[in-house]
Amino acid sequence: MKRRCTQLLLLGIFAITGCGSGNTSTTTGTVTLDGNPLPDAEVVFTPEGGGRPAVAETNEQGDFELIYTVGQSGAPPGKYVVRVRTATTMVNDNGKEVIVEEKVPPQYNDQTELVCEVIQGENNHFELALKSDD
Repeated sequence: MKRRCTQLLLLGIFAITGCGSGNTSTTTGTVTLDGNPLPDAEVVFTPEGGGRPAVAETNEQGDFELIYTVGQSGAPPGKYVVRVRTATTMVNDNGKEVIVEEKVPPQYNDQTELVCEVIQGENNHFELALKSDD
């Protein structure tokens, strides 16, 4: 299967927002769910006051590095509302679209409680240790 949602989201964000200001700081992290790495998750940092988000997709180890615009990684300094999602639409080997259901509880995506602060000039690294609903 091929992942489409994150790539389309990234292209859409970059097409709409254009080039960045150049005032970003390296922003990386690791996402785990119940102590296990969460691969293929979309991570979105949206400024608390609104504005252009920075986005990433986790690798097999749950690691990510934010992208602010094409050719510009990281995020500008400030506080961010963070959302993590795994739901997407994929195309299987037969060319048919398949919906992948959400693994992440709402308190980390649609009803997120996650807030992170990016500090200028630092290598910002966030450990996002998510827990399933009990």
